[in-house]
Amino acid sequence: MLTETKQAFLRTLNTSWLEGGNKSAPFLVFLHGYPDGPDIWSKQIEYFADSYHIICPYIRGTFASEPSSELSRFSTHSLSLDVLEILKLIDPQGKKGVHVVGHDLGGAVAWRLATYLGPRLSRLVIINSLSIEQMRARLLSRPSQWLHSWYIFPFLVPKLSEKLIGHFSKRLLPWAYRLGGLKKEQFPKLKLDSPFPVATLRLYRAFVKELLNQENFPPPKVKAPTLVVWGKNDPFLLAPTTDEIEPNAEQLTIRILQGGHWLFRESPDFLNALIGNFLNQGEKNAASS
Repeated sequence: MLTETKQAFLRTLNTSWLEGGNKSAPFLVFLHGYPDGPDIWSKQIEYFADSYHIICPYIRGTFASEPSSELSRFSTHSLSLDVLEILKLIDPQGKKGVHVVGHDLGGAVAWRLATYLGPRLSRLVIINSLSIEQMRARLLSRPSQWLHSWYIFPFLVPKLSEKLIGHFSKRLLPWAYRLGGLKKEQFPKLKLDSPFPVATLRLYRAFVKELLNQENFPPPKVKAPTLVVWGKNDPFLLAPTTDEIEPNAEQLTIRILQGGHWLFRESPDFLNALIGNFLNQGEKNAASS
């Protein structure tokens, strides 16, 4: 077994994560988006298990992580604190370095978490995702993004969205994966016949609330080397420009590739090698310093 499910009562809620790999190695944290779970990273877990201590949190409200009635507990700030508590529980002295990989809404959390980790962060990998600040700026400067984000708006309507999810939840994941560019054989091995939790709608609502909060100050730049990988055929998000990402990262590499929204499922061998080479550069630099 490459990973096992762990659970702890953290910040007043039961919080779950997958954990495995090489426990003596640096952390490699994978943050999933909506409507996924940690199993979306199965190809990456298998590839990196020998080299890293792998942590895959169930983001608040998804499957095994207890939801909250407070919308603030679904913000990128609060979700980042959840991850920090998991890392603190496993490594109380904070001695191990941390690599972070985020996708979709998990990528927005990864951008926020990167600033909280500070010098402990070794490398950051973002796959088809924008930070809150980047998305806010994009919606103002690139209006065509609104057309790509159409699917969010039904989720924001109270009662209607719960009814839609309740009725279509068993079809939601297959529909999203197909639209995002995956073939059926590339779907993660999830229980697609199980209802998806309605609580996860709060992730979108919290995300939009943050977008509209003009009092948010721009976060400090991520100092750790940052790799942004993007499938240019993503139906949900336009490919980024350097101007959009550069204000948030001091050492930035952007790779725009053929593929869709779940590029790491669509081309796992290529993406694993790309991410592995990027992470290895950090390990070599740490060893030589």
